[in-house]
Amino acid sequence: MKRCIALFIAAAALPLFAQEEGPASAQGAQVDMTGKGYSAAYVIDTSTGRVLFEENANVPLPTASMAKMMTALITMEEIRDGRLKLDSPVITSARASKMGGSQIFAMEGQVFPVQTLLAALMIQSANDAAEMLAEKIAGSAENFVDIMNQRAKSLGLKQSTFYDPHGLPNDEDPKRIDTMSARDLAILGQELMKYPLMREYVKTPTMPFANGTFTSGLTNPNHLINPGKRDYYDAATGIKTGYSNPAGYCVTASAKRGDMELVAVVMGAKSPSGPGSSFAIASKLMSSAFANYNLVTVVKKGANVGQAPVADGQSKTVPAVAGSDVRALVKRGEEGGVKVSLAANNVTAPVRAGQQVGNVVVSQNGQQVNRVPAVAGASVDKQSWWKKFWPF
Repeated sequence: MKRCIALFIAAAALPLFAQEEGPASAQGAQVDMTGKGYSAAYVIDTSTGRVLFEENANVPLPTASMAKMMTALITMEEIRDGRLKLDSPVITSARASKMGGSQIFAMEGQVFPVQTLLAALMIQSANDAAEMLAEKIAGSAENFVDIMNQRAKSLGLKQSTFYDPHGLPNDEDPKRIDTMSARDLAILGQELMKYPLMREYVKTPTMPFANGTFTSGLTNPNHLINPGKRDYYDAATGIKTGYSNPAGYCVTASAKRGDMELVAVVMGAKSPSGPGSSFAIASKLMSSAFANYNLVTVVKKGANVGQAPVADGQSKTVPAVAGSDVRALVKRGEEGGVKVSLAANNVTAPVRAGQQVGNVVVSQNGQQVNRVPAVAGASVDKQSWWKKFWPF
């Protein structure tokens, strides 16, 4: 008879401290490739896609536990597509029960719902939860890795290679270690944050949890979202930390002030906390971005941005309107230099209202800073064939 367990997970966070993912220092790690206390860094505004800072952004580096973001994303997509449910039961395998590092110490045969494992994955950074989700979805971690690499390719992650669902170093073959670039991690983080459940978990400092072998609750190692930590950042909203000896201290962070949301990646920091930590470096980079840039709405959704030409239509043009609010991230004090133009497509009738007919292009000082679809504000029927020969 399969042994099930009773567990309770509450949404309210308790005032506990987050545990570290690694030892007190990253001695022996190949870190600080920049001479500035880190190996790579990248900051992007999620609304416009504008890159605000980058250094070694395309260099593949060890991810440590940040690889779990891909495991979480694939799990959420399985749920979205109906192949998995949040309450689907997952049985702990012998292999999953023997995982090292951060974990929930699941015992072989214990049963957990998918949602509990997702919480453990993204809050506790539990390696056994990652292994269990991979086995549930693909039958084995090895099969799941194939899915991870395929999904990375479809997302356009050009500097990402996965060997496991959790990011633990491979003691038997140190070369088989998950690697991603800072840019790729930022893309992955943005994709994961499209899911409300993930947004909830990645900003949760602690959550009660008990399974008989582990009763101290789930604790998020991300100091940025924990008010009890010295590296707390009041605008932080997530996303995932990582530590291993090869990787050093890493974070894929997110923060929001007003309508402006950032994702910042810092890889290869040398300290778990304080001024030299990935948290402090990410905070400094994001604070600089918030201080120096302003997100402005230059065109409201539905506003007319010009006329798009129409071939073979009863009308030779169609009003082009903004398909969504058009925003621009500009340096503070330079908002007046923003220009808006329509880049029209070659459109042939019939045209239906809402159909894309081009793009609204936002530029500043001759540089494009955003591009949003422009759609037809009205329908245009195809002209009668005989009017080509008798246009009266």
